[in-house]
Amino acid sequence: QALSAPSVSFAFPFAPHSLPRASATMPAVVAEAAAATAAAASGAFNYNRANWFFDNGLRFGRFNTGYSMAMAQASMYREDIRDLTELTVTKQDTYHTVGVIFFVLNFQLIMAGRLGVHGPSPPGWLLGLYWTNICSALMFLVTFTWTAMHASARATAGGAYMLTRSVRLPIPTPKMLDQARTTGNTYEKQRVADVFRIPFAMPAPKESVADPELGGQRVPISDRRMPKWYHDEVKELRKDEGAAAPSPDSNPEHFELYRGLQEEWWGYDIYGRIGVLYFMSHWLTSASLYSMCHVFGELRCLWPAWTVTACFVTAHYGILSLDIINKPTATGFNLPIEKVVPFVPVIAVLGMSIDYSVLTPTIGWQTFIYFLSWICYLIQFFWAIRLYSLAAPMTRARDMQEQPGQPWWPKEWALPPAFEDALYMVSAPKFLEPGQPTCLQQEMKAGKGQQCMTAPMKKSRDYAPALLPWKMFRGACITTISMWVLIMVGRAFEQVNGERFLLKQEGRVERWPSHMQPWMAPWTRKGSRNEMCHAGGCDRRLSAVEQAHAQMAQQLLAALGPIAKSLDAAGSAPSLVEPQPAPLLSAAVSWPAQLQPTLLASNGESLAVLSRSHHGATLPTALAGTPESFSFQGLDGLGEILGASWGRAGLMLTTASGAVAECPGSHAVGAWPCRQVGAKFGFEGLQAAVVARIEGTTKLRAAIILTGDDSILLLDSDEHGTEWLPAGEVHAPMVFGRAPHLSMSSSAEELVISMADGTVLKRAIAGGGAPKRLASPASATFAAGSMWHGACGLGGDRIAHLATPFGADAAPQLFLSSA
Repeated sequence: QALSAPSVSFAFPFAPHSLPRASATMPAVVAEAAAATAAAASGAFNYNRANWFFDNGLRFGRFNTGYSMAMAQASMYREDIRDLTELTVTKQDTYHTVGVIFFVLNFQLIMAGRLGVHGPSPPGWLLGLYWTNICSALMFLVTFTWTAMHASARATAGGAYMLTRSVRLPIPTPKMLDQARTTGNTYEKQRVADVFRIPFAMPAPKESVADPELGGQRVPISDRRMPKWYHDEVKELRKDEGAAAPSPDSNPEHFELYRGLQEEWWGYDIYGRIGVLYFMSHWLTSASLYSMCHVFGELRCLWPAWTVTACFVTAHYGILSLDIINKPTATGFNLPIEKVVPFVPVIAVLGMSIDYSVLTPTIGWQTFIYFLSWICYLIQFFWAIRLYSLAAPMTRARDMQEQPGQPWWPKEWALPPAFEDALYMVSAPKFLEPGQPTCLQQEMKAGKGQQCMTAPMKKSRDYAPALLPWKMFRGACITTISMWVLIMVGRAFEQVNGERFLLKQEGRVERWPSHMQPWMAPWTRKGSRNEMCHAGGCDRRLSAVEQAHAQMAQQLLAALGPIAKSLDAAGSAPSLVEPQPAPLLSAAVSWPAQLQPTLLASNGESLAVLSRSHHGATLPTALAGTPESFSFQGLDGLGEILGASWGRAGLMLTTASGAVAECPGSHAVGAWPCRQVGAKFGFEGLQAAVVARIEGTTKLRAAIILTGDDSILLLDSDEHGTEWLPAGEVHAPMVFGRAPHLSMSSSAEELVISMADGTVLKRAIAGGGAPKRLASPASATFAAGSMWHGACGLGGDRIAHLATPFGADAAPQLFLSSA
C-alpha cells in the first residue's frame, strides 16, 4: 500500500499589505521574522515530506509494474520458442504419418500384390520400369521417415532446453519485495537539505543536462542535485544495473540462441520434405505400371488400363508442378524433365497395348515395343539425374528480405533453391521490426547513465553447416541413378541374348488343361505368344502349323459326325476280348541286409533294385549271381527317391523335392556318384515321378503325379534342361486311394504304371492309344496278402515287379513275367 502524503499548507505571520509601524519595537520585529521563518521551514518540511511519501509510493509501483511487463514479455518470448518448435514438429509429424501409411501401401505393391502370382508375369521391359521405381520409392520413403523423426525429436529437445533454462519469467524474490517497500520512519534518514528544500527557490532534481561542448550530449550531474531517497532506490533496487543498454535494433537473446539451435535440425527438416516428393513421384509411377499390369494380365481389358494411367499421370504432374517452382541453379542440370517424366506410364501403356493385342507377332512390332521401352528408361534415367540437381543445396550471398507471412531463413542455411517456396521454413529473426520494443529484461539491467552503449548479442555456440542430411540424401539420389544404369545394361543384355536367358524355369507349374479361364501372355515374354496362361502357370498354344491341323481336324469331325451317328444307330461293334497277361513268377533273391527295395529300373541287361533312402543293389536280369549293394552319393538334401529309369548314359533318379539327378555309368566299391541335372519341377506335393532322357536328344521327359490329383502329367524339357514344358496328360488309375508307381523305358517312349492291387499297365507316350495290361492280381502266384511296389519293363511285354507280404520282418519278393 502506497504511503499517503499529508496535506501541505504555508502560514505567513503577516499579510502582504500590512506593514509594521515605525513605532514597533525591535524585539517584535525579530519575533515576527522568527515566526515567518519557522512557518516557511514548516511548510518546506511538510512539502518535502509529502514528496518523499509520493516518491516512495511510485517506487513500489514502478517495481511491480516493471516486473509485470517483463514477465508478460518473457511469456511472449516463451510463446515464440513454442511457435518455432511447433512449426518444425507439426510438419515432421505430418511427414511421419504419411510415411507410415505409405509403408503399408508400398509393401502391398511389393509383396501381397506382387505381379506374376495371380496371373502370368508381365514382359521383362515393363518389370524393369516397375521394380526400379517401386524400390526407389521405398528407399526415399525410409530416408524421409527417418529424417522427419530426427528433425521432430531434435526440435522438441531444443525447445525444451530453451524453455527450461534460457527463457524464464523474471519473478521477484521475497527479499526483492522487502527491499522495494519502505516504512515511514525512513524519512528521518534523509539529508537536511532534502528535508527543508524550498520549492522554486532551489533547483529541481535533474538526472542529466545537455553539454554544449559535447554537441548537446547529455551528461550526468552531481548526486547532490538528487534526493537521497532516489540514490537509496538505485542502490537497493537497481544494484545490478550498469551494463550496456540494448540498442533499438538489437535482437533479443532468445532469438539468437534458438537460431543457433536450429542449425542442428534445419537440414533434416528440408530433406524430409523433399524426400516426400521424391517418394511420391516414384510411387505414382510404379502404381500406374502395376495397375496396367493387373488390367492387362489378369482382367484382360484395354481401355481401363488407359483410364487408370491417366489418373496417375495427372496426379503426378500436379504435385511436381506444385513443389518444383524455381530453377535449381544457373549451371546445374536444368533440363526440365519434371514436365516429361509423368508421361512415362502413357508410353508404357501404349507398348503394353501392342504387346497384348491381337496383332501378329513380328520383328517390327517387337522392335517398336522395345523402342518405346527405351524411351521410358532414358526419361527415368535423366529424371534421376534431375532429382540430384534439384536437391543440391546453395548458399545465399545475402539474407533474404523479410516479407509479412513469407518464409525466412538466414543466408548461412544452404537450401535447395528449387524448393524454396515449398519448404515453409521460418527461422528466428536477426533483427526486430521497426517500432518493436527491446527486451525489458536487458533494459532493466542497463545503467541509466550508459544509454549510448550497445549491449552485445548473446549467441549459442557455433555449429558447422548442417550438411549431413544432404550427404545422406545425395547417397539415395546416386543409388537411384546407379539402379537405372544397371537396369538399362541388363535390358540391353536381355534384348541381345533373349528374355530371361540367365534364369532357370519359373517356379510355378506349367500344365494343361487350365483349371481356370486362361490368360494370354505377352509375346515379348518368351519371344512368341504361343502360350496360354492361368493361375497355375502357362501352357503352350498351338503354333501356326498346328492351328491349321486343328482346323482341318474340326472340318473332318464335322464331316464324319453324321457317319458316326448312323453307325451307332445301326448297332454297336462287338467288343474285343483283351488277352490275358503272362503270369508272374516269384524269383528267389537274397537281398542285402537292411535293404527294403520299392523301386525297379532296368537297362535290358541288369536290374536295379532301389530303396527310397538312397540305397540299392544290382543283379543281372537272368538273376545269376548275388545282388551287389551300393549307396548313392550327391543326393543330400534332395529328399527321398520317387522314381528311376536306366538308360545308356546311366541311372536317372527323381526325388521328392522335385530335383532330377543323373548317376552316370555304374557303381564302384559300393558307391554310385550322382549329380543334379535340369531344373526342378517347381511345385510341392509329388506322389510319384520318373524322368528319362529322350533318345537321340538332350531333352528330358518326365511323368509326375501330384497329391490329390488323378492324372499323370507329361512334361518335356528344353534343349538345355532349364525349363519344363507341358507335353500331355493321361489318367492315373487310383486303387485303394493310393497313387501308382511310375517307371519309364530307357528311350522315354513307354510309361509303365504299377498299381496297388498288382495291376501293371504299359502306355506308349508318343503314339497314344489305349494302355496295355502287362500284369493283373490273378496272374501272380503270390498275390494274396501283399503290398505291391514298383515295376519296370524288361523288353517287349516282360516286366519285373516288387511286392512285400504283410507281416513282421517280411522281405520283399521279386516277380518276373513268365514269358
